[in-house]
Amino acid sequence: MSGIEDMINQAELDLGLGEPNKIQKWYRDKNGSAFSGNFPWCDASITYWAWHSGNQNAVTYGGYYALTTAHAHAFKNHSQWHKDVAGIQRGDIVFFDWGGTDLKAKIDHVGLVTGVSGSNIYTIEGNFDDKCDRHTRRSDVIAGYGRPSYVHSTEPRTGFVTFPGKSFFVMGRKSPIIAAMHARLVAVDCDRYETQTNKDTWGTGDLKSYSAWQQKLGFHGSVTQPGSDADGIPGAETWDKLKVPRT
Repeated sequence: MSGIEDMINQAELDLGLGEPNKIQKWYRDKNGSAFSGNFPWCDASITYWAWHSGNQNAVTYGGYYALTTAHAHAFKNHSQWHKDVAGIQRGDIVFFDWGGTDLKAKIDHVGLVTGVSGSNIYTIEGNFDDKCDRHTRRSDVIAGYGRPSYVHSTEPRTGFVTFPGKSFFVMGRKSPIIAAMHARLVAVDCDRYETQTNKDTWGTGDLKSYSAWQQKLGFHGSVTQPGSDADGIPGAETWDKLKVPRT
């Protein structure tokens, strides 16, 4: 088990995690008394996800990071640091400076990139507002990013995609998860797509097809009735029944 998708899947398992939490405990167990109590855990999250997905050598160089500035410098020392957002992509480790500078010494926060659409950078971040959640970020708060040298696993992935949350499904969102969902909707005879292009990008065809899936499960309404039970926006119950495979 290793690679970008395993890293992101591991992070998705912790969506909604609050504090104090298992990540803090795990990090303390690995690092003794270096960190105690309810310490900031945004970069400890990245470290945890890397070690638990077989990506520790690619993401943390076999070490443990809780300090964002130290982690950013590690990427720079390995010639894997990129300023701003040019070329940023899924699987990158993105560092934030809320003051808007590009200085590694002023980095405040870190996250894992799950997708990019235009000027929007989609992430999973630990310890923002004291929990792990998805976010949409813009370039004005991004200091730079690290590009891990992921090693792709030759083992077939098993299991299904964890429900990403309703906020994940916004127009223009691009993700392998959406492409996998597209394939499943076609397979269960809920194909309401007018085109088979851009399968990885959420759009009106996805709304119509997912609404057909909701209706097939007995829910009422349609995409023309926002807030109805079959409005085309996935919910946890219908998502779990669709069984979108990990890719």
